Amino acid sequence: MARTGVVLITGLSLNLLIHDALYAATTTKDAVLGKNLIVNGNGEQGACDAVGNAVGSAIPSIPAWTTSGSFSVLCYGASGFEFVNNLGQTVRVSGLPDANSPGAENRGKNLFFGGANRSSSSGSQLLNLTDLAAIVDTGKGAYDLGAWLGGYTTDSDNVLLSLDFLNQDGLSLGKTSIASPTPEERNNTTGLLFKSTQGILPVGSRQVNVTLNMNYVRGRVNDAYADKLSFVVTQVPEPSIVPGFVASGAILVMLKLRQKRRLLE
Repeated sequence: MARTGVVLITGLSLNLLIHDALYAATTTKDAVLGKNLIVNGNGEQGACDAVGNAVGSAIPSIPAWTTSGSFSVLCYGASGFEFVNNLGQTVRVSGLPDANSPGAENRGKNLFFGGANRSSSSGSQLLNLTDLAAIVDTGKGAYDLGAWLGGYTTDSDNVLLSLDFLNQDGLSLGKTSIASPTPEERNNTTGLLFKSTQGILPVGSRQVNVTLNMNYVRGRVNDAYADKLSFVVTQVPEPSIVPGFVASGAILVMLKLRQKRRLLE
């Protein structure tokens, strides 16, 4: 009797297959030194909400990002909208971020937006650092995380952009983050300010989970804004044998990181 081919999959094998499938679906292209590793970090890929009230299926598709809640992309200069409040009054939402609002000089057409629901939302993506293992594992992988973050007038809706450094097994080796300015720091005006942080990648890092949390506090919509997200890795130069050059080398790395970040703006 002929025997049909059967593949026996154990529980462990199935878990590995699922892990590999999820990894392939969520990781971005291989890492390159000196380049922004966040894909579609400016939200320019795809359409944007031209009004500011898109919900459900009307929310624009956001390439490279896995989203939750009403996480969306807003057009600079969105028209705004009207709604009826609990007192039966018609209220006009206007003055959304535009070309003249505080923000990046070369801001493009789109920015990330918390969304038109009264709730928090988020977007995330997983970056693959495997190609940089030789640099990372010698403690020479310097990173620069930067973004333009902000909000709407006096609203306290806010942004937290975080990185979670993971080893080859997906276990966390450390985290870092940057947060949006408070309304007071924005002078209670609608706009975005630049925030950044620098450091050294933990030895053993193979992936980085990037999460953009848009935290709702109050108001008709989630007015947390973000644009031009950047995560750049460079190699720390070898220290010189001449005394005093070690400190100079560290300063040079920071200057190069800032220069590359400006080029990405």
